[in-house]
This record gives sequence, structure tokens and C-alpha cells, in this order.
Amino acid sequence: MHHHSHLRRWGAVYILVGFFVISSGAQFVATIQTVHQDAVTHALQFEWGEVWLRFLSATFENWQSEWLQLIVQAVLLLGMKHLVFAADAEDMEEVQRDLADIKRYLEQQQAPPDPAGVRRAT
Repeated sequence: MHHHSHLRRWGAVYILVGFFVISSGAQFVATIQTVHQDAVTHALQFEWGEVWLRFLSATFENWQSEWLQLIVQAVLLLGMKHLVFAADAEDMEEVQRDLADIKRYLEQQQAPPDPAGVRRAT
């Protein structure tokens, strides 16, 4: 029985999660720098609450174009594919195994005899 590895099935999701984490980390660092610069410019105290407010606002402001939407889509589509088409995939794997068995059987057999019983001259 042929099994796909977990990483092979869900690898694209892990890659997207990695990109999301990297881009979110970069955005968070940029937000800290912006809030710090604004505090210095206006002679105000740096506040982590302001950092989190701006970071979350920027993250969800453009939901349709962010990595988060891609991750949600990938998880939903791959999950649905495995749930909805699992039976079809198992049926196809069984057909492929049967064909492989037939091929092995035919390869083990000798060439069929000449129907006329005579070798043709070449």
C-alpha cells in the first residue's frame, strides 16, 4: 500500500506558515521602529500597547491580500480534498496495485506460442 508522507501532503501549508511568520515578524519589527520614532518625534513615552494596536490593525487591515488568507485557503482546500476525495484516492490506489500485479504476472509468463505453430521467416 502506497502512503504519502505527512510532509508531502501538508508541505505547502508549512511553507505558507513559514512565510507568514517571517513576514509578520518583519512587520512587527517595523511597527516597533515606527512607534518608537513617533514617540521620539512627539516627545512621548514609548508604549507597547500602541505597538500591538498598530501591528494588529495593519495585519488585519488588508485581509484579502495577506498571507493569512492563503494559509486559511490552503488548509481548507487540502482538508476538503482529503475528506471529500479520500475514497476516490483509495479506489485509484487499489486499481493501480491491481494493474501492477497484472503487469508483473504477464512479465513472468513466457511469450505466447505462435498461433500457426510455425516460426515465420524473416
